[in-house]
Amino acid sequence: YMKRYLIATIVAFSTYSIALADNIGDVLKQVASNNLTLKALAHDNQADVLDIKASNSIGGPSVEYSPFFTKGYSGVAESELVVSQEIDFPTKYAARNKQAKMQNIVGEQLLIKQRRDILLQAQLLCIDLIRLNQTLSMLHERLANSETLLQMYQKRMDAGDANALELNKVKLDCMEVRTLVNEAQGERTSLLQQLRQLNGGKPIDVIDTVLPEYPQITNFESYRALALASDADVAVAQTSLRAADMNLKLQKNEWLPNISFGYRRNTEHGEGINGFLVGVSFPLYSNSNNVKAARQRRESAELQVMQAQNEAEATLRTNYEQLQGLQQVIDHSDVKLLQESLTLFAKALQQGEITALVYYVEINSIYEKLQRHIDLHCQSVKLLAELHKAEL
Repeated sequence: YMKRYLIATIVAFSTYSIALADNIGDVLKQVASNNLTLKALAHDNQADVLDIKASNSIGGPSVEYSPFFTKGYSGVAESELVVSQEIDFPTKYAARNKQAKMQNIVGEQLLIKQRRDILLQAQLLCIDLIRLNQTLSMLHERLANSETLLQMYQKRMDAGDANALELNKVKLDCMEVRTLVNEAQGERTSLLQQLRQLNGGKPIDVIDTVLPEYPQITNFESYRALALASDADVAVAQTSLRAADMNLKLQKNEWLPNISFGYRRNTEHGEGINGFLVGVSFPLYSNSNNVKAARQRRESAELQVMQAQNEAEATLRTNYEQLQGLQQVIDHSDVKLLQESLTLFAKALQQGEITALVYYVEINSIYEKLQRHIDLHCQSVKLLAELHKAEL
């Protein structure tokens, strides 16, 4: 069993498991459907669009009535009734409607980015859970071997073929492996709790023991160009820049006048005079600062695009270089040799060719190398997952 497990670890990059892909895919589908942050962000996006639409609607009419009184006249001597409606210049409504659509696009891009980040986090948790499943599988096998040796040395002790020092060494190893098992189980429980939170509080588990495979990057420059073109952070910054451009144009058009029109009636000693009300107002002074503020926001958005591109490219290069270094270490790991060494040392111990003290010094070193191989393999897969996060 141990040999099959280690071989499966070696070929994790060359053998693709459809069942595993479906499993992780199902986890990501559940997280995308149940995550509370994504649900809240979708509602916020709709609220932002509705706020812009509400501010772009025509206000209600205004009604004013003024009665006048004078000495020597019973009742209302004179009165004035004004019913008016104020509207913005017609082109402003069209511009604000475009702004609402752009705000919706910005919100959708933010939702896409947040969804990618959350699904990547869930994916990395799944990979870590698979690593722990591999570790626990190895530790359980190791513990079973130690418990078998403990029984053998207790019999040898009773027969006078072993000493107390050797027996105590076997007991100490059993204690150490049980501690490692408990630590791994504790870490696994913590990761499952994090995955549950991403899944909207609904429990979910990952029981696979084979790491997923991602496409290898053979030409970094070609990959870099495609990755930057589809990067969600860059897309958010670019969309925000387009929104800032549109807002600047909108503010420049705010100098156009507001128009008011309505009905007016004046009465004097019971006789009425009817007329129309027409007026315009020019926001000459308040609009100047609004345009300046919009221009500053536009310059800020342009700088944020450059920053997002630089950060995305730096992250890609860093992850790729780390992956190259890890892959070289993994390629030089001879897991088959380590497995054969475990078998040879076990036979040598059973045949009395080495003592338990020598045996545990050697196999502990081998198990440390096997665990390091599992950890490095997990790190390389996580780096590949991050490099391919644009596909989420």
